[in-house]
Order: sequence, then structure tokens, then C-alpha cells
Amino acid sequence: MKSPRPLAALILLALVAALMTVALAHAADAPTPVALKITELGHGPTIVFVPGLGGARLDWMPTTKRLLATHHVVMVDLPGQGDSPLPEPFSLQAAAEALDGVLAKQNPDSTVVVGAGVGGLVSLLAVSAHPQHARGIVLIDAQVKSPIPVPDQQREQLFRYMDDNYQAFSQMAFSRMGRDSTENVRIMAQMAAVPAATVKAYFHQLIGIDANKEAKALKRPMALLFTDRIWKSGMSWGAVAKGFGWDDSTIAVPRRITNAGYFVMKDQPDTLADIVRGFAAAQWARK
Repeated sequence: MKSPRPLAALILLALVAALMTVALAHAADAPTPVALKITELGHGPTIVFVPGLGGARLDWMPTTKRLLATHHVVMVDLPGQGDSPLPEPFSLQAAAEALDGVLAKQNPDSTVVVGAGVGGLVSLLAVSAHPQHARGIVLIDAQVKSPIPVPDQQREQLFRYMDDNYQAFSQMAFSRMGRDSTENVRIMAQMAAVPAATVKAYFHQLIGIDANKEAKALKRPMALLFTDRIWKSGMSWGAVAKGFGWDDSTIAVPRRITNAGYFVMKDQPDTLADIVRGFAAAQWARK
């Protein structure tokens, strides 16, 4: 009677080959790591600034120059904007990993992250996944999920509309984000410089995102700031939280910044610098 060992060995080899095939398939689907373009200035405890969709890292200069005397500031472009490549395939999680590549190079004992709009959402995902790389996070006008569920069929209709009518879609999405008409024009000019494929990639992800789990499980202190473009006079914080997809309106004490819009870092640089400075100092004082 022949030994069963050769047959067992063949089965084992077949299983190993199958597992390798699966592993290679997953590796092929994994996003290509990207290095984000940054500008860093100053010395001292680190504050990393992340702009929103359509923004640029140097938009933060009016605010950061008020911090340079005592801080090391790092201004980062979002993936797919400026000179920063878009991960392929793209996801908000891949964008967060690209941002973490920047955070991981900073001093973890003194790093605070400040993100605006979509940059705030990406910052939240990054710090939630790698809390060891930051002491705290400040989110400005950050939406964590769509307040209205969008069925799959309607999503496909929206995506087709974006493809067929991108200029009209861009006008509807971004033309009223500033604090006044002059700022709206500037926003649209900056959006025009962002490749349409990049904007579409983000919106494909944003329409289905829900980062409430990450926000609730966050192991680092968080500050929420909203401009009066979002938090209008007379509105309750509960209404603002619901409109921006925050399931738990008690997750952090929010603060409203008046006379500011999408470019809050230019509209109210002194106010924003003071808030960020105070929040960061409180985190650094904690043991």
C-alpha cells in the first residue's frame, strides 16, 4: 500500500498556492502609498494644518504666521490637490493613511492636527486609526456623514449627473461656501484648479461615509469649530450637529466663529490662531 504522504503534500501545496493567489489579489487592490506635499515652518510643538476639498496648504498662512514664533507648523495638501498625488484606488481611508504618513514623522508628544471641511474628516480618520501620532484634533466645519440616507439607485443617478454635468454640479456644490460673494468667486477659482476626477473621487466616498464610530471611539481630545456660514445666528447646536451628520451632539463642546466662511483661516486668523493655540497648550499640559 502506498504512503498517503505524497497526496497530503500535494494538497498542502495546492492550499498554499491558493492562499498566495488570494494574497496577491488583495495586494493588487491595496492603494498605492502616496507622499503628501507639505510646507513646514517654525520651531517648537507641532501643529499640522489640513485644508478642505479645493483648498491649498498655503491657505493657512494668515493663521499659521501668528503661531510661528512659538510653534512648528506643518501645512499639508489633501491627496489629489496641489502637488499631492491621489491614492489608487482612492478611498477616504487611503487619504487618511497618506496624512498619517506626515503625522508619523512628527513628535507624537506635541502634535495637534487641525483639519477643515473634508480635511477635517480625513484628519479624524487618520487620528482615530493612529492615535499614537497626535495629542489632539481640531475639526472646522467637518461633516461626518450625509444627514440624509441616499439609496444606491439614487447614488448612481447622482454620479451620472456629476459625470455629465460636472460644471453645473461644481457650481451648486461650491458656489456659496464663502462668507460673501467675493469669497465665493475665489473658492470657485480654486476649485477649477482641482482635477474633476479628484473631486468626483471624493464625492463618491463622501456620499456613503459615516465616521461617527471613529469619532465616538477617538482616544484623543477633540475640539469642534463651526463658522457662521454653517452655524447661523439663531440655530441650535443640536440642529447644526444633525445637519452635519453628528449622531452624538455631546461628543465635544462646539464653538462658533462669526464672520467667517470656507476660508476661516483667512477670514478670522487671529481668532482661529488663539483657539488652536489654547487647545494645543491644554493637550501638551496633559501627562
